[in-house]
Amino acid sequence: MDRIQVNWRNSVLYSEWSWHQLAPYIGKMKSSMAKGLVDQFTAPAETVYDPFCGAGTVALEAWVGGRHVIAGDLNPYAYVLSAGKLHPPRSVSEAIRQLDACWSEAAGAFQAVDLRRIPAWVRCFFHPETLREVLAVREVLMCHRQWFLLSCLLGILHHWRPAFLSYPASHTVPYLMVKKYPPNKYPQQYAYREVYPRLAAKVRRAFLRQPKVDRGFFRRVKLSDATIPNKAVNETRVSAVITSPPYMNSLSYARDNRLRLWFLGVTDARSLEPIISPRKVPFLAMMRSLLPKWSELLPKDGPCVLVLGAVKREGKYHNLPAEIVQIARDLRCGLHVTAVCRNVIPARRRTRGNCCSTREDTILVLRKGKQING
Repeated sequence: MDRIQVNWRNSVLYSEWSWHQLAPYIGKMKSSMAKGLVDQFTAPAETVYDPFCGAGTVALEAWVGGRHVIAGDLNPYAYVLSAGKLHPPRSVSEAIRQLDACWSEAAGAFQAVDLRRIPAWVRCFFHPETLREVLAVREVLMCHRQWFLLSCLLGILHHWRPAFLSYPASHTVPYLMVKKYPPNKYPQQYAYREVYPRLAAKVRRAFLRQPKVDRGFFRRVKLSDATIPNKAVNETRVSAVITSPPYMNSLSYARDNRLRLWFLGVTDARSLEPIISPRKVPFLAMMRSLLPKWSELLPKDGPCVLVLGAVKREGKYHNLPAEIVQIARDLRCGLHVTAVCRNVIPARRRTRGNCCSTREDTILVLRKGKQING
């Protein structure tokens, strides 16, 4: 049996690489957990495949740890974040030069932006002049595939602090805080916010704790369905699958990121929700389809490491790890359970209150060709 030894309890806010903090992402894996799993289940120069890459936490820790990386996700926000972290500028000075070039290109288009074409629910978050600047520079960054800089822009898109761009709003999930900060009492919170100095400051913060990385390692991120291995997977020998599948709609990856997704071209987050935050029946069907495909990718004794959540919704407890274990046994696809490690999540750390969210993390390890012990 595998014995899992990872640090997932202590805070990493002031110790992890700053690239992990380009922009918030609900339910993302703690970087110390990702590093522990990469270190324990793979060796340097091997290839890690994360088909549900989310914020790119596993992908970045794998690259920093000297592994090749293949990552994918169907969420455009996840794709941008992961691509930005795996293909960052070489230095803060290079990042600022790239930002200056993009800003110069966007500057001439500020006044040409027609805010009448922007949905009212988006306009209500920003001062009109701030929104014009954000839209213009967003367009240039996307055109030039500047994912790192675009991630930094998304990271300061909404908050109540002066360093951010919106009217007073929450950081992770976008909703205005008008009751807490009424305009008549806090007029400065609703004034024009100049984008360039805030974005440049964000870029500089992103390099406060910069890891040493070897850019010769293979790094590929795809906006792709995890059920269909992409070309990179077929061309590269995968050593391990390390991933955290979406938690059966316990987290709303589209709804809770709807403002950032809108700036990435997703005009209707509701239609994306069932795809990237599936409910129980499609979630389990997805896992039933995935396990045999992952088994085909892995070498003999290769690990498939899943970070899962035990969810309570509408008064009913769903033990996802147990259900996936049963699926693996029923399919007889060659993946056998070798470890199960649980960690209860304190209520204060949960994304949603009233226990209607993930209440514990479970690391489930399956290996190809190994027999079940116990």
